[in-house]
Amino acid sequence: MKENPQTEMKTLTEPSHTPTKNREETRDAVVFDAYAWVEYALNSPYADMVAEKLSSARHPLTPATVIGELKEAMLRHHIPKSKISSVLLYVKNKSTVVNIDAEIAEKAAEINFQHKKTIKGWGMLDSIVYAVTILKKGRVITGDPHFKNLPQVTYIGT
Repeated sequence: MKENPQTEMKTLTEPSHTPTKNREETRDAVVFDAYAWVEYALNSPYADMVAEKLSSARHPLTPATVIGELKEAMLRHHIPKSKISSVLLYVKNKSTVVNIDAEIAEKAAEINFQHKKTIKGWGMLDSIVYAVTILKKGRVITGDPHFKNLPQVTYIGT
């Protein structure tokens, strides 16, 4: 993420990437994590790739916890609250927000138990995103290094 809030504010008002409405290119759900949404909202280096995934996803999904992570990231980057509200509204309009129910929570607990053993810094929020991905039989788009070598991941980081 960029460190210059002024650049970020300009991007939030006038995004350079606009997803098309062709959602027939993929059959699976695509789960967008906080990393992907921040890249998209702040017009960061992988914004166009995220826009492409968003436009081609038949079922774009955002776990509810990602809304909190995204808002916290924008607050940390000193984005004005009015811009934050518009970004969050955009996310909610362009994807289905998946509430965390008992099935997701239980799957996340299993994932968390396993991945904490082998992936340094893996946390419950990662587990929730990955649980949604597995249960919805989709792919997660992320640049979070915790996910880099996992199945069902489209990795957009370096």
